[in-house]
Amino acid sequence: MFDIILKRKEGTNVLKEIKLRLYPNKIQQNQLEQMFGNDRFVWNQMLAMMNERYQNNKALPFLGKFKLNYLLKPLKKEYPFLKNSDSSSLQVVNEFLTQSW
Repeated sequence: MFDIILKRKEGTNVLKEIKLRLYPNKIQQNQLEQMFGNDRFVWNQMLAMMNERYQNNKALPFLGKFKLNYLLKPLKKEYPFLKNSDSSSLQVVNEFLTQSW
């Protein structure tokens, strides 16, 4: 069972909350766990690469989400288990990483 709670602030005083409960079967649970694990793996790999790149040469330009998405293809060749995840979830990871960087 997965519980997802989304909170959104609209205007100044309105707070909306949506609770969503999923009941995936065993196959779907395995797929979700694989996808979440791959998302964490991509986050850590890209973050380590960005940190090392910054430490080696601070003058290099910032890598945006599109450049990080371009790096997903060689990463998938190096780590074939990443092909089990939906590519859009990995791209969202890159987007959130660039926003948090």
